Amino acid sequence: MTSRLNKPNRYYLLPLIVFFFAGFNHTALAQQPLVIVKTYGQHIGGNIVYQQQVTNNGSRDVVGIAIAEDTDQEGISGGTRDSGELDAFPVGSDMIHTKVNPASISGPTGWTGSIIQIQDSGLFFQWDSPGHPQPSIQPGQTVHFSITVPKYDEAYLTGHFSAGFADGNDPWYYNGVMEKLDTAPPTLSVTLSPVTLSPPSGNLVPITSTITVNDDYDPEAEIKLESITANEPLADGDIQDAQLSTDDRQFSLAAKCAATNLAGRIYTVTYSATDASGNKATAIATVTVPHE
Repeated sequence: MTSRLNKPNRYYLLPLIVFFFAGFNHTALAQQPLVIVKTYGQHIGGNIVYQQQVTNNGSRDVVGIAIAEDTDQEGISGGTRDSGELDAFPVGSDMIHTKVNPASISGPTGWTGSIIQIQDSGLFFQWDSPGHPQPSIQPGQTVHFSITVPKYDEAYLTGHFSAGFADGNDPWYYNGVMEKLDTAPPTLSVTLSPVTLSPPSGNLVPITSTITVNDDYDPEAEIKLESITANEPLADGDIQDAQLSTDDRQFSLAAKCAATNLAGRIYTVTYSATDASGNKATAIATVTVPHE
């Protein structure tokens, strides 16, 4: 392994290996940020796509980017994690790796992706290309990577990263913490139809929800029916066909009202919208059963 690291165009491997097995270098964080990684998530096609904007803020070409879920030494070497790191570097690697579906990862032109198992600690994604000096992340340049995963994972938004430089001068690599770009919750509004159930016949009435949601980054924020409550005790069957914690926009409510409730029964329906960066908004709408 030592001789291979000393070969031309293999120098970039050392900083990344040091990063994974030596843990996170907190001293680097106190320095001027040589590399900046900004992230956000998007719901696309039933999955979550995490976007990474990598900016070279220094004076040397960057030829490797590793984005780690967990840089704790125990987590790296102890085999306690079941998922791993995102790694990208543009120089062809002869490390043993298994190719993954190209639809799951994306990088700049000339960078391809693969996935590697690190002992028992998990997996990391890596991009390869023919060789330096092109392509690389040049001083002042911003490039974009992405990874598609089936469910939300905060580590791809606020985890640590390591950047390897093209030359062999100290520092060989730079560690930092990713910055989450999307910090604002979606805007959410809910209207119900009908909004009045009269007279209070006791019959079940179908209710339809109309939802409007907008987010700065996520085109398909996740909608969930959080709860349906009322201002008086409910009997079994007063709410039917409501699937909580799902995007359920049709259910039935009983047109009932207690004889002593002069204000009428008021159903309160709560929905949430959560973007792929973990920002959540809630909104309520009501249905009234007037007292006779």
